[in-house]
Amino acid sequence: MSTSPAAVPTTPSLHTGESYQEKAWRKFREQPLVPIGTLVTCGALIMATVKMRRGDSQSLNNWLRVRVIAQGATIAAVCAGTYALGSTAGEETKQTRQLDEIQAHREARAGRDRKEFEDRLKVAERQWK
Repeated sequence: MSTSPAAVPTTPSLHTGESYQEKAWRKFREQPLVPIGTLVTCGALIMATVKMRRGDSQSLNNWLRVRVIAQGATIAAVCAGTYALGSTAGEETKQTRQLDEIQAHREARAGRDRKEFEDRLKVAERQWK
């Protein structure tokens, strides 16, 4: 798979206006242990598969134990991150509410401006007929 910028989807998210790559980096910065734990879990599972194909049952069992531990640590990181982000949600909610109010005000103003323009345009069209 190519890692060129053209190969990475850059379609903006519907709600935030950020691309998928930007969202992934933001999520990684918010909870860095989750993707790391996911990679460790996948790596342990791949190593267990390799050991199973080779018939090395002792090493297979060890890698499966590592996978279970990594998976548990990842779930713990998700829970801890969710709790930590939840405790700061009040501040973000206030900021989000303020931004929503500003956006609603801008949209209302744009609607009024559009209506005034259409009215002026109708008057001008009537004058030129």
